[in-house]
Amino acid sequence: MDKLKTGIKNLDHILDGGIPVYSLNIVSGSPGSGKTIFVQNIIFNSARNGLKSLYLTTISESQFKMVRHLQEFEFFLDDVLGDKVIYGDLGTVLRKQGTDKGLEYLSQMIKKHRPDIVVIDSFKAIRDFFPDEKTFKAFVFELAAALSIWEVTVFLVGEYEEKELTLLSEFAIADGIFHLYGQEEKRFQKRYLRILKMRGTNFEQGEHLFKISHAGIKVYPRMKPEGIELQYEVRMKKKGFGITGLDEMLCGGLTEGSITLISGSTGTGKTAFALKFLLEGAEKGEKGLFLSFEEPVAQLQNTARNLGWEIDKYLADGRLDIKFISPIELDVDKHAFEILDMVKEKKVERLIIDSISAFESSVSDIQKYKDYLWAMGQQLKRQYVTTIFTVLNEELFSPMVVTKAQISLIADNIIFLRYVEDGSSIKKVIGILKARGSDHDKALMEYEITKNGINILGKLDKADMLR
Repeated sequence: MDKLKTGIKNLDHILDGGIPVYSLNIVSGSPGSGKTIFVQNIIFNSARNGLKSLYLTTISESQFKMVRHLQEFEFFLDDVLGDKVIYGDLGTVLRKQGTDKGLEYLSQMIKKHRPDIVVIDSFKAIRDFFPDEKTFKAFVFELAAALSIWEVTVFLVGEYEEKELTLLSEFAIADGIFHLYGQEEKRFQKRYLRILKMRGTNFEQGEHLFKISHAGIKVYPRMKPEGIELQYEVRMKKKGFGITGLDEMLCGGLTEGSITLISGSTGTGKTAFALKFLLEGAEKGEKGLFLSFEEPVAQLQNTARNLGWEIDKYLADGRLDIKFISPIELDVDKHAFEILDMVKEKKVERLIIDSISAFESSVSDIQKYKDYLWAMGQQLKRQYVTTIFTVLNEELFSPMVVTKAQISLIADNIIFLRYVEDGSSIKKVIGILKARGSDHDKALMEYEITKNGINILGKLDKADMLR
């Protein structure tokens, strides 16, 4: 089946290659949801591929006002106007000449310009020109029949509420239905896209975030790997920390492509352990990426330098990269997708996210947070990226609390760092709670962090130090 490629980033992937040609599609949503920009982005992208579009307005924005607003977007091309993108005014014909002339005008315009794509915006507004539902329904079916004869791909744009999508007659003729809507969260105004129907092709169901910027529309597909995407070969190669004692506890290191949680309270050294893991990989020629949601890049560099580690040369030659993302601006809907994009682009083999507690604080729906972490973890494992998530444990002296949100099920390995009391002193202890596929050391080990790095000192000498 031939398909119209939208050219909108990630949308064609969701549509399994694009929209079937000669299909009739409805783009619905409330005012301000992005419907017009969505369709305009598609027709200008299509113009770049040599396709012609006929865009008919009704009583929404005038074509002159629309073009003026579109000039702000990078997808807009002034030199295709009147050639590959043609605007017409269907609304004036309906108002002045009546509904009987509407189909005649449409047919004349299609015959004159022979477009590949036809858009009517807003289609719902046409309802007001008809005396009753029965008359409008007859018009809708005549319109669908006429458009099918001309073999064009059609977009009918309208300000429909979600409850109307199963009630109104125009949805009965639709091959595809795109529903755009927004949600207000405490810090973000978000827009979402759902494909409710698409005859003749597979498509990714569910809620997909999309953003509108000067570049146009960008879609962030919902991450939910299933079927073949969950199947991958388990590799037994080990990735070490380069910390004597810890790699022995892990029987050589972390299994390649595994997900590890390093859980610990403030000051236990979660970031230092994670940095050392990346530096060990860089020394072996493996590319590493450190995504920090807590400490800026300069501070992380100073941390490594103060521990005697040569971080600057690895940053300079590209084997190591550090990115800081402010948790205040973190949008988990798009950022999990962007992380995977970055990992693929940079061919990352070792990844640190410090910390996923910042993810948790950015979402109001804790189940959504868990789903995203699980889905992202599965994608990383499929690419054999050995990943460490650091997690803040707010219980300073609790040995068994790994995460407040109970996300330890996503992890293949769990390393916990904690404090213990020894008389009037406080010591640091490391333990391996879980290491999938490995007979890991069950002992609790004391460790220290000095100007020479991280040292594992030996077994905890008194069991009653854990309270």
